[in-house]
Amino acid sequence: MGLAYLERIQKDKEQNIELAIFAFEEAYQIFTKEAFPNEWARTQNNLGITYLDRICGTRSENLDLAIISLQKSLQIFTKEFYPINWAMTQMNLGICYGEHFKEDYTNDLELAMTAFQFALQIRTQEAFPEDWALTHSNIGHIYNLHGYFTKAIESFQLALTIYQHNIFPLDCFITGRNLGNTAFSNDNWDKAIQGYEAAIDAVETSRNWVTSESRRQEIIEESIDVYQNMVQACINAGQIEKAFEYSERSRSKLLVDLMASYNLSQGEEIPPKVQELLQQYEELQRQINQERQSHKSENNHSDTRAIWKERNQKIASLETQKHQVWENLRREDPVFAGEIQVNPLSLSEIQKLIDQSNTAILSFYTTNSDTHIFVVQKNQITLHTCTEQGLDTLQGWISQNWLLPYMNDSQKWQTQINSILRELAERLQISELIYQHLEGIKELILVPHLLLHQIPFAALPTGEYQEYLGDKFLIRYTPSCQILEFCQQRDNVGAFNEISLQYGTVEDGEDNLPCARFEGEQLAKMYNIPPENRLIGSSQATSKNYRQLVQQVQVLHSCHHALSRLDNALESQLKLADGSITLGQLMTPSWRLPQLVEVFLSCCETNRGIPSLTDDILTLATGFLCAGARSVVSSLWLIDDLATALFSIFYYQHRQKGNSRPEALQQAQIKLRELQKEALLSREDIQEFYNQVIKMSKEAKTHRNQYSKGSATYLEWDCEYKKYRKVLSQIYDIKNSTEKFPFSHPHYWAAFICHGLR
Repeated sequence: MGLAYLERIQKDKEQNIELAIFAFEEAYQIFTKEAFPNEWARTQNNLGITYLDRICGTRSENLDLAIISLQKSLQIFTKEFYPINWAMTQMNLGICYGEHFKEDYTNDLELAMTAFQFALQIRTQEAFPEDWALTHSNIGHIYNLHGYFTKAIESFQLALTIYQHNIFPLDCFITGRNLGNTAFSNDNWDKAIQGYEAAIDAVETSRNWVTSESRRQEIIEESIDVYQNMVQACINAGQIEKAFEYSERSRSKLLVDLMASYNLSQGEEIPPKVQELLQQYEELQRQINQERQSHKSENNHSDTRAIWKERNQKIASLETQKHQVWENLRREDPVFAGEIQVNPLSLSEIQKLIDQSNTAILSFYTTNSDTHIFVVQKNQITLHTCTEQGLDTLQGWISQNWLLPYMNDSQKWQTQINSILRELAERLQISELIYQHLEGIKELILVPHLLLHQIPFAALPTGEYQEYLGDKFLIRYTPSCQILEFCQQRDNVGAFNEISLQYGTVEDGEDNLPCARFEGEQLAKMYNIPPENRLIGSSQATSKNYRQLVQQVQVLHSCHHALSRLDNALESQLKLADGSITLGQLMTPSWRLPQLVEVFLSCCETNRGIPSLTDDILTLATGFLCAGARSVVSSLWLIDDLATALFSIFYYQHRQKGNSRPEALQQAQIKLRELQKEALLSREDIQEFYNQVIKMSKEAKTHRNQYSKGSATYLEWDCEYKKYRKVLSQIYDIKNSTEKFPFSHPHYWAAFICHGLR
């Protein structure tokens, strides 16, 4: 019974240890020394081990009780008759003596080392290599406690000669981390690197052996401190290249797995089992869409709170079922099955991703104490460190000053954007970074870390008068360098030219965004988009039609509503006429889009997400990268309808001129913020749109007034009327404003970022 309780310790450690002690004490009342000597000795040994782990009481008292029990077991477990049991008990005694700090702790250390040496008389490397390694690992632990760090390091190193990551990954991880931490605390960087290297190899081996996606993520999260310390140890040792490579290894593991599976299995038939799971996944999504649509279509103004709660619970239950199917799908993934091995990139491989001498990768990495910025160019790597800008001081500050205000009071957040970004630029030492590391650089590929993924770097001030980072440099993002490599590896990237590209638009899927239709109409004129490649309004912009369109075109422009789900990223969704397309769907094998060159998500919050400790940024934007797109333009926050329509038009005008995506993005940002009120109102397309909105507003008002106030039909037309009045109100405000540049504030122009290829 005592052993059974010990197995349950992790569930409720304190309670089950006490139950185990009670059971062992009961057992040796039955298994007396005289009648059952072996069982008695074994019970004493187990009781001693349990006292060693005990939480209740003082540590000193528990160690005293453990020593008494272990010494009793040695009355039977002698070296002559029970050498293996004797050696195990000696090792446990060594731990007890070593952790037993009393007045004469030197004597305790001597007793501990004597016990360990006794254990090693039997636990030799040749006869019992695993036990020999465990004993040396415990010797290292005790030496470390007593401040004999050199001896501790030597003992951990001995243990690691047996604890290889591909044979004993857990023991290798524990011992490697202990070696790393001991050496790190003593500024012994080479030995720290040796320990952390072993621990990281063990982490990645363990992760590769697991077929549960959630558990794979947990393994990295539980070990993230090892990656952080490894990066810092390499920096302290002057090994900048190695520090950068290990910072990259800890990033975006889930996204890397997904894209590796896509890249290496595209063109293959989907296995029957996967097809079955995909059907289950799509059916559950269909049920969720149906539930949501039924809420919309019914007159539910009188619904009670209980009815809403019941409906939401049903949707939540379906989402939970979907997540389980997702887990099952991931278990069938070729990466999980070991059919595909994803190897981390070396610095030289990453530098090959840089095709121009005036391009630099800025890779951010925050440790407990600092934020490091690796500046990678074609032929060199340098490091800029923002000291004292660690997880709490920088990432915590971003959470408190950027993310939470946005969530709690977006209007107030808008008024603070400039001041927050100004302070962030100071924290990241942007002006010093430019001066010291970026001379001659014109393009930046940003690899953010953690909450920096949510920052519009283009709007960070450089320190020069009225200059933003996006004015000085072309900017594109990537979640990790490995993901950028996957984008470059995709077939047929160069097979399309601007003339042969097929464009498609999805516009105003819920009939409540007049500016989105204006936006789509202008793009259709620019690129001669045929009607069959335009999904306009609720009659056309359905999930099925969207899916068909995205498989036919090379450039997709989506301008409609979207929703980010910070509580459940896989349920982030593009909102269409009959439901949604979720991030989870985009990341399944049924969404393989090898022909997709570019996606412009002209929707709210399509790159909004809170990365996990593994730095996986799961958003609709990264979902399209996983599905096959080479480049995705997306948004970081709730965007203004009219400003976004103009921004999109400006962007495509520059794309038509042959500008790259970052160039077009930069020019669209500048043009929007420098657009004067008079120039805006005198634009022919704006005047035409304005007149159309006035006409539609009058028609909606006329229809509305034909019905009884408060009736269902009245409310429908009133909603239509208010939709157009909102647009007119914005244009009126611009007309009457004293602001010369109505869209100069970063809220209007800085939300859009570009991921992937140039």
